[in-house]
Amino acid sequence: MKIIVKNVNVFSALIGLGCSLFVIYMVIHEAVIVEFVYFCGLNSLDMTMKQKFVLEKKAFAVLMGLLAVLLFVPSCTTDDKVPDLSDEGTNDWIYKVMTNHYLWNEDVPDKGNLNFSQSPDKFFESLLSDQDGVKYEDRWLTFSRIEKKKEETKSVTAADSYGFEFASYKDGSFYYAWVLYVLPGSPAAEAGLKRGDWIIAVGSETPNVTNTSAFYSGSETTFLLADAVRKNYEVTFHNRKTISIAASRAVEDTPFLKDSVYTINGKKIGYLVYNSFSSGPDDESTAYDDRMKQVFAGFKTENVSEFVLDLRYNQGGLVTCAQLMTSLLAPADALGKTFCIMEHNEKQSKSNETLLLKKNAELGNANLDLKRIYVLTGSVTASASEAVINCLIPYLTRSNITIIGEKTVGKRVGSNTFGTKEEYGWLLHPITLRIYNADHKADYANGFEPDVKIKELVVGNELLPFGDMNEMLLNEALSRITGLKSQPERAESEGRVLLAPSSFERRKIKGLIFESER
Repeated sequence: MKIIVKNVNVFSALIGLGCSLFVIYMVIHEAVIVEFVYFCGLNSLDMTMKQKFVLEKKAFAVLMGLLAVLLFVPSCTTDDKVPDLSDEGTNDWIYKVMTNHYLWNEDVPDKGNLNFSQSPDKFFESLLSDQDGVKYEDRWLTFSRIEKKKEETKSVTAADSYGFEFASYKDGSFYYAWVLYVLPGSPAAEAGLKRGDWIIAVGSETPNVTNTSAFYSGSETTFLLADAVRKNYEVTFHNRKTISIAASRAVEDTPFLKDSVYTINGKKIGYLVYNSFSSGPDDESTAYDDRMKQVFAGFKTENVSEFVLDLRYNQGGLVTCAQLMTSLLAPADALGKTFCIMEHNEKQSKSNETLLLKKNAELGNANLDLKRIYVLTGSVTASASEAVINCLIPYLTRSNITIIGEKTVGKRVGSNTFGTKEEYGWLLHPITLRIYNADHKADYANGFEPDVKIKELVVGNELLPFGDMNEMLLNEALSRITGLKSQPERAESEGRVLLAPSSFERRKIKGLIFESER
């Protein structure tokens, strides 16, 4: 498109220049025009008429000249429309986006109080409202974000990694990684790394990790594994062994880590670990949405009547995926009714929209028609995950949604992405809308409190594989569904050994993304 525009501008310039030169030639050579008039048989006209004719020709020439100038000049000033890609130009674009689309645009400072010469990321931060974020553990988590533009944008990041997520523990100068889960087909999976393993060194026989980035990615190396033993406030490591691991690479971050059906005391119980509301491995794909329908079709075939949805590590994602998930879980008589109401700022009120739960035919007849649900949560459970809980409440009631685990983040807003179509080197993800359920409620600014509080990540707990009936959060749900009381022992969370930030810090909480740039 850019090339076409430039060619049209050049063509217009040439036409304008040609017309101008032609008119000038006509004015200079008016005698030629007169002679041409004689030659055409007009020599019988008296001199007055001939002079009048010449004057009219001159007037016409002047008018044509003016027209040519009008055609020519704009073509010469086209470059003025090219975006200013300097920091000042980029920041001016950011300011326009924020004052027009930001949910709290009334909190954006006046232009005169801003420094447009800052780097775009710092400038963006200077525009953010105090309402933009929540207190997350011991720090403030801001929802809106800015990032450098990459060659490709993906709904799930496929940056080079060893392919596992972890929580970390720091003892003195060194970090230790506690593996939360391993992605299929990753270097970590090939090396035999599994959920619950502790990594205490990388490429060494003694603890040596002073920056957690060493656990994310790197060259072919070795991991030193060990068993963690906690006694009061002290943690020691025993039974050390070394494994080899291939160099990090791009790994598909599939949201589906486990789906199971349990038959206990005559009850059919479905279980799904779902880690990201993503439609596919890239922005154009619907592979994960298709997979979700297939998984639920399997649950339907198994006559599942009770359900455990594991969102403990799910930080959010696309609202359309949350819409699909809720449609599959909701009572059958709710289908086609309101899923959520999305409201923008006053300037963008025309964009307010109500999304409906899908009809069963759109779901492959995989709706489970549930009357209650059990949701497993963690401290990073956010946004689209919370929207599913909130948007089920009008149809199930809060009392029929049992939340097990930790309090969720409290992100009840969504964002849009700006910059995908512009030449600026940045992508903006400002909060642009608030999400309400069918009752027009979003009463979880401080997160959803669990009905059963369990702190999973306490050093001393055993992290069993997903789907293991003795895994602490799943076991609690199964026990409540069936009446069985076989909960595993858990380390006391009081006086817990504090964990350092997890690998989810680098992933950022993307949150509820409604759509691409408007």
